[in-house]
Amino acid sequence: MDRNTVHLYEILGVPKSSSQDDLKKAYRRLALRYHPDKVNTAEVPDHETRFRDIAAAYEVLSDPKKRQVYDKYGMMGVQMAGTEIGARLVEIESLLCAIFWVVSVLIILAIIFLSFLTVRIDGRVNWSYTIVFIPLWILDAVLILAILFQLTRPIDTDDEHQDNEHEHEDGGSTTAADREDRKKQKLQERKRQRTVGTLFALVNTLLFAAFHVLIVLKANDPTSISGPQVFAPYFALEGIFFLLALIQLAMALRVAATAEISFAAKLALVFEALWWKVVRIVLAVLIMLRIDNTINCSWGIVFIPLYVVGVKYFVQLVLGYRAFSRMQNVEMRQQGQAMMVAGLVVFLVVGALVYSLIGLLAAKLDGHPYAASKVLIPVFIVLSILLCCCGCCLPCMLLASGAAEDEVTGPEGAQIRLVSPNLRIEGASTPEPSSSPTGDSSPSSTKRFGRSGINRS
Repeated sequence: MDRNTVHLYEILGVPKSSSQDDLKKAYRRLALRYHPDKVNTAEVPDHETRFRDIAAAYEVLSDPKKRQVYDKYGMMGVQMAGTEIGARLVEIESLLCAIFWVVSVLIILAIIFLSFLTVRIDGRVNWSYTIVFIPLWILDAVLILAILFQLTRPIDTDDEHQDNEHEHEDGGSTTAADREDRKKQKLQERKRQRTVGTLFALVNTLLFAAFHVLIVLKANDPTSISGPQVFAPYFALEGIFFLLALIQLAMALRVAATAEISFAAKLALVFEALWWKVVRIVLAVLIMLRIDNTINCSWGIVFIPLYVVGVKYFVQLVLGYRAFSRMQNVEMRQQGQAMMVAGLVVFLVVGALVYSLIGLLAAKLDGHPYAASKVLIPVFIVLSILLCCCGCCLPCMLLASGAAEDEVTGPEGAQIRLVSPNLRIEGASTPEPSSSPTGDSSPSSTKRFGRSGINRS
């Protein structure tokens, strides 16, 4: 995105801090100087281009909303803001920065937690597991506070633009009282939906935190609580998600029944909706039984559901490759096969790392003398790389691209422009001032140079 946010001000010859009155005075002065009816063509041969640039710059800067977008995102942001998708895209960089910040904090907490856990398991410290779980306590507290804040935050009412759209759709037949009642009903509906969603998130977070508490109790004193009691909040959480998945599956099957989909397709739909949830529940049951010594098998057997996940994705890639191989279109067949091969390579690399970690973890739990810090080395490497990308590289790139200054100082104090001075703004309609600098309106001369667009010479 072109982030030159001073070019239009340079055209008018004013600083970015200028007021609207200063912009108007500068526009009138320059319009008088380069107006086609006022200027000598022989003296200023490019007066038409200069006049169009001046008019286009003033058209943007005289509008407070357009000026705000331009000051932050440049001319490209102004053009995007005029489209349906652009109104959302102009803020995407701020959203990405927030996402990177949140992910960085989560990764830092994960690294701290795993560091505490490894030194505690290896016997280098004798801390209580309550201290080891401090990063998770912080995460639980932040999540609960964020949900409570969302629950108490007032809901914004519909803006004027939406009200005008509804009035236009109704043909202006509804009265002010009807529109007010409809607005109140929509507001109540939005409050109800937000309350239900927020309470659902709060219940899930509380179950998640309770699971952490019970794990700590079991770790500090293995005889104080049984495995089923430890996993009770987790199974409640999984039960909620499983019930929601069943409801969505029932709705999908109802739609599939009307579309006359084959029985095999319905089975595939059921499998895709439930397989991962079933794997998680089976894995949790096996871990629960193993920590209670109800079963005495190797931990490698306990982790069999995780191996099933890898087999599922491997088979899916192979079937996808075969499906593309049967296509008649050569181009689509080659692209699909290349995509499946690339996915298979990624799967093999990631799978090798993940299942090596699972194997080392199973060996450690079975009593092999591996240090926990060595077992988790791949995890620390991956988390460090992710932290570097999310916490340093990507935000710095966004900040650099959003720098307000478009000029740097040369070796001898001269300013070097980072944006070509040949950029001319076109595509904006020329404003028609109420009066010319001499007091006479000249709409015909202004309209003569009506519309132009971005032109890079």
